[in-house]
Amino acid sequence: MQTHERPFPSRPEIWAVGGGKGGTGKSLVTASLAIHLAEMGRRVIVVDGDLGAPNLHSFFGLDAPPFSLSDLITRRIETPEEALYDTGLSRLRLLSGGRNALDVESLKHFQKTRLLRLLAGLRADMVLLDLGAGTSLNVLDLFSIADRGILVLLPEPTSVENGYRFLKAALLRRLQHLARTLGFRPVVDLVLRYRGGSAPAHPAAVLEEIRRVDSGVAERLSAHLQAFLPRLIVNQVRDHDDERIGDAIEAVCDRLLSIPIRFAGAVPYDPVLVRTVKRRRPFLLEYPRSRTAEAFRAAAEAIGELSPTRRGPAPRLAGGPETAASWRPHDPYAVLDLSPGASHDQVLAAYMRLRPVLRADSPALVSLDCEGERRAALADLEEAFRLLSRNTAAPWQKPSPRTPGHR
Repeated sequence: MQTHERPFPSRPEIWAVGGGKGGTGKSLVTASLAIHLAEMGRRVIVVDGDLGAPNLHSFFGLDAPPFSLSDLITRRIETPEEALYDTGLSRLRLLSGGRNALDVESLKHFQKTRLLRLLAGLRADMVLLDLGAGTSLNVLDLFSIADRGILVLLPEPTSVENGYRFLKAALLRRLQHLARTLGFRPVVDLVLRYRGGSAPAHPAAVLEEIRRVDSGVAERLSAHLQAFLPRLIVNQVRDHDDERIGDAIEAVCDRLLSIPIRFAGAVPYDPVLVRTVKRRRPFLLEYPRSRTAEAFRAAAEAIGELSPTRRGPAPRLAGGPETAASWRPHDPYAVLDLSPGASHDQVLAAYMRLRPVLRADSPALVSLDCEGERRAALADLEEAFRLLSRNTAAPWQKPSPRTPGHR
């Protein structure tokens, strides 16, 4: 019986994995997600987007491939197919990064345009980009073209701080790309030039100033930015406090930074995983039934959901910390990320989940200069809980009605 391979899509779905700083485990996460997607029948190309010191090949137990992105960028080869390398795993191929090529670490505009076009034209169902460290324009541009941006953090203050910085820079870069694509560049450039170096640019604050210049432009840009919803993976968690930081960062981004992000899952710290990396063996193949392997698979499934469910309304990019009071939700259900009609137990659980996030000592608030916004959000939370707990209290908890003549 003859079988026919299904045709490739006109453009692959692109996931980009970044983290702001080195050492968060981006390459391990990228390799693990790619292996799971290939096992699920997707034809995957994994791309080492580090244009200075690529190492993704080692996570598949491979030597450095003979051709790489640098050969494509400098036109030593003409087509990506010449640079693709068989990983030995079914439906999974590798395109290595810019090996020992200082000339590709700072790409010219036409080189970057060609690279982005080549990546979008790869013959695959999925393309996973393992980005380099930092917030260089090369890294941000690769992150901004993705259909799914994935942020990998460690549950420690420096990583969280770098993660916030990376998210802000990535959204601002995407805003600039959208302005160029949609024909709004003069307005956006005017606002950014007006802000100058007076304060760090915040995506929502920039949108608010664009709104003052042209509300129609701001609405269209905001709609496009909201469609790009990065996912968060917290790596090397050791306890429940580490695991909870993912939900805390999501809540802080929504409530205080007006930056959309969704927590996709936590990967536990596993010393066995470290040993497999040293032996240059893919962890998902060596220990497929381990708790860590299941965490990688669950994260891949959460990232790939087309219509991800969430606890509350979609995030808004209508104003930044400077205008937080103008867009804070006043519906008590929205404040608690609940649907109308939630039970008393649900109200209590939501309150107990969110209150630690907004405490002054919350690990998710490290390095953020947002004390006024934190206090306002905490006041909203307390008021919402007071209103809803009174309305949803169990019958035996509600005060009994007074009888006539009772004193």
